[in-house]
Amino acid sequence: MTQHSETTRTRTQRTDRIEARANGVLGDCRRAFHAFGDLDELAENLRILSLNAELAAGRAGDKGKAVRALTQYTRELVNRLAQIQGEMHSLRGRTFAFSSTILWALMQLNLFERACHLMDEDAGPRHSRDCGNRAFADLMSMLVDTLDGMANAVNDLARRTHAVEEVVSQSDSIATNIAIEAAAAGVHEKEFRTVSDTMRTYVDDLRQMIDEASDAVRRAAEKGAALRRIGLDALDELHRNS
Repeated sequence: MTQHSETTRTRTQRTDRIEARANGVLGDCRRAFHAFGDLDELAENLRILSLNAELAAGRAGDKGKAVRALTQYTRELVNRLAQIQGEMHSLRGRTFAFSSTILWALMQLNLFERACHLMDEDAGPRHSRDCGNRAFADLMSMLVDTLDGMANAVNDLARRTHAVEEVVSQSDSIATNIAIEAAAAGVHEKEFRTVSDTMRTYVDDLRQMIDEASDAVRRAAEKGAALRRIGLDALDELHRNS
């Protein structure tokens, strides 16, 4: 096997590894976005619950003052969830755009590899091979830049996931405080306890979202880091051989 043929074979294997990991990163991102698919509905349920709790607090008079304040905090959390969801919609578009660019670049790399392989078999002129190598290096450079963008998108997704986790923690604290207030609310105890129990149900649903999304984001981050290293190593090798 000639040196050029060996180089082409190595490139093909590397491109196959990049493609497999890129598909893996995208699959994990899809899992994370899917995990948050019901976030809008849960946020709306929390909003309605806070309104009902505020009405109950109004009926309770002085015994409902603390609950009324807690419902205000709940609506702030609902607004935060809505903001996060909007950011995730934008992030989903960015992630899929990066993925499309990566897949397009990989397709082009495969075409270059086939062309280089044919030139090797036909003992084409060195000038043609050099042009092909330069074009391959330019395309790999663009791919590495896109991989950087994809890695940043995964990091952004991790931050949004953490933000939802903070909302979950705060919502759990609110549910606990409402349960405490219920114990001293007299005839209004049942209403307040129902609010607290319902909020805990929503908190449990949010926790399940977080568990599923966090696992997917962690896997995407690990694959994305490995993917970027492969691309950088390939680019360094191309520059050394140019």
